[in-house]
Formats: sequence, structure tokens, C-alpha cells
Amino acid sequence: MGPKKKSAGTEPPAKRRRTAQNGNATNILSASDTTNSDIIQSLTKNITSNIMAELQKVGVLPTQNPQVEQAGGPDQDKQQRFERNTSGTMLQGEQIPASAVLDLERQLPNTQGSRVSGAGTTYSTRTISGTRSSDASKLLEYIEQLTKAAIAPSTKATYNRAWRTLLSFCSKYGMSCELPLSTSLVALFVAHLFSDSFSPRSISTYLSALAYVHKVLNYQDPTQAFVIQKLVAGAYRLGNTFDIRLPITPHILNNLLSCIPQVIHEEYKRKMFRAMFLFAFYAFARIGEIVSSDGHTDDVIQLSDVTFTRGAEKFNQVNVCFRKFKHNSSGQPKYISFSHGPCQISAIDSLVQYLNVRKNNEGPLFILNGGLQLTRSVFNKTLQKCLLCCGLDSTRYKGHSFRIGAATVAAQNGCTDAQIRSVGRWHSNAFQKYIRSNNIPSNK
Repeated sequence: MGPKKKSAGTEPPAKRRRTAQNGNATNILSASDTTNSDIIQSLTKNITSNIMAELQKVGVLPTQNPQVEQAGGPDQDKQQRFERNTSGTMLQGEQIPASAVLDLERQLPNTQGSRVSGAGTTYSTRTISGTRSSDASKLLEYIEQLTKAAIAPSTKATYNRAWRTLLSFCSKYGMSCELPLSTSLVALFVAHLFSDSFSPRSISTYLSALAYVHKVLNYQDPTQAFVIQKLVAGAYRLGNTFDIRLPITPHILNNLLSCIPQVIHEEYKRKMFRAMFLFAFYAFARIGEIVSSDGHTDDVIQLSDVTFTRGAEKFNQVNVCFRKFKHNSSGQPKYISFSHGPCQISAIDSLVQYLNVRKNNEGPLFILNGGLQLTRSVFNKTLQKCLLCCGLDSTRYKGHSFRIGAATVAAQNGCTDAQIRSVGRWHSNAFQKYIRSNNIPSNK
């Protein structure tokens, strides 16, 4: 028998009173929110409202909204420009931006300043009144900025997926989904995930998403309840924790590239996916780093993040700047480089050929024809078709298989753990679980 269903609204009266005093965050979840592409952002925005209420309570901010004026955002971020020499020719060893390959005029994107919203009021970074309340309200903008930057884009995408799954679950069973969540509701959610064949690791990750929002909004974390911990422990005992994903090796990559003309009829897309497959492998890229899953294209590799190093006769190296990636707590970019590679098709040549048909001079590196956004679902469907064309099991090879294959081949080629960890932007030795040497035949 599964856990006994208990109403999510049976909290003691005292707890309900405390919930009401914490502001309006308890009523921000509903079944209609399942279409929200960034639930984490909409939830954490309530931090500023809660802090504002506390400041008003102690008299730091007035109870009435101060008079504000529309203020411009922070200064635009500086972007490094690569200039050619005075003669206009490219020198050997010179780093050439990817946009220069297109021979288009380079532009700097306009970065609009963000403003902090709370309780339906827009607060700018400065106020007309010269009171002490204006000084305190300025800091609210930085609270929201720091909160948004607290987790990596890939983690936020996973957390959004977890909350959408929870909202769909609550809608399916007709349960209210208000914060803070009750232990009973979380227990039922764990049982639901397990019955839907979610892996124990995925269940733990989804619970981390619930815990994050509760902690950041200063609510008691229901995922730490004893019964929830035991349910997760039971899932690990009963579930299969083996990662079935297989590595995409150079041999398999060659087969995938040869199948692209049979699967894709449009020439632009052929060149784009050929460049994407090779880029994902040689850059040890997470799929979330090259294609967006939630519509936030600022989180993926941009055209301006890629440069080419020119040799005596042609480009001999691609240089990539990873600005946003998982576990990047320092906020410092990571630079990696790769060359033509051992595959039958050069990784550099394929990228140059794609850039020559790419019409847009800014935005994500990989976009559809005409500058349209490339979604993760389109990438996954195309990869699946190529895998089936090669006679490979599409349930065993996923977008992450490029990264798994890169780590596996690097280990086989004698790279040290430190080198693999660095180029793959791993925070720890977690990459070791990706080394699948037994899945690579010696003759391939």
C-alpha cells in the first residue's frame, strides 16, 4: 500500500497564522502556473516583497510606496572587441571572432537594466525623495540579482522542470499547491515520481528544487522531514541507479554525421547540426550550454563567445569562452580550445561552413535559419532520428552522450583527471562516472 492520502490543508491553526504573516507567497502557485517557463524566478522574486514588508514593519521603509521615477538600469556590460590590423588582413596566430567569419558588421548588444518588482510596484535604483527609505530600497535590486545568480542556468532549468511536474501532479489529483508545502503532499509527490519510474537520483534532484524555494523564502523545508528521507532511501533500495547512457565516440560520431543528409533535407540545418554534433563532443559541452530548454537564450554559448586562431593557411583552432555553466560559483569564465579532431569531418571546417550560412551577427551560436530560436526538443528529435538511421538504440544515447564520450576518449588517450575535470568544467571528480571504456571496442 502507498502512503495514506492526507489533505494538504490540514496544518494546525497556528501554522496557518504564521503562513499568512509571511506575505503573499502562499498563494502564488496554481495549476495555471504549469505553463510558466521560469517558475523559480517567479517564486524567488517574492524575496524582495518579503524583505520590503519586514523593512516597513520596523520603520526602515514607509508603509506607503515612496515616489519613484523610472531609472535606467546598470551600465551596459563591456564586451571585448577584436580588431583586425590596419591592413585589413588576418595574421597567423591572430584570434578572429566567429562573427568575423561572416564578414558582417559587428555590433554590441544593448543590455537593459533590470528592475525589482514587488507587490505590483516597480522600484528603480534611485528615488526622488532623499529619505533613508530610498537608500534601503536601492539594495532590493541587488538582492534579486544575487538570488538569480545563486544557481547555475542548467540547475534552474532542472528546478523549473521539477516545479512544473509538481504543479501537474497537484492538478491531476485535485490538490492545492500552496507554500509552504505540507509533508503529506511531498510524500505523495515522491510516491508519484517513483510510480512514474523516475530514478532515485531524479527524485532527490526534484526534492532539492522544492527545498531550494522553501529555504530561499524562509519557510520550513518539508523535504527534511524524517518520513521523506526514508521514502527516498526506500527508492534507492528498490530503484535501478545504474546510468544506462552510452558514450558517443568518434566512430559513432562519424556514423551520425554520415546520416545527417538522409535525415535532414534543408542545407542550412545540415550544416548546423553537423557543426553542433562536433562542437558538443570536442567542447565537452552540456546540451544546456549550446541550446536552450526554457527560452532563455542568454544562458547558452553566444556567437561572441567563439573565436578562431588562424594558422599559416587556414584556421587551426577554435576558442570557446564558457561564461555560464554548472557549478560556476566564482562567476569567472572558462576558456577551452579544440582543433580539427580525429573524425572524418573537421570540427573547425564544419563550424566555419555553418557560420558562412548563418545570417545573424549576434545571439546564440546555434540558431535556425532566419535567426529563429533552436529549442532543445528540436535538437533531441533530430539526434534521435540520426541514431535510428545508424541503427543505434535512441534510449541509450542522449544529448549528454557527447559529453560522456568526450570524457571517455580523453581518459583513453591518457589525459589526467585534473585535465579532464578542467576542460569539462567539472566541480569535482563526478566526471569519473562518465568514463565508459568498456563500451568502446578497441578497433573503433
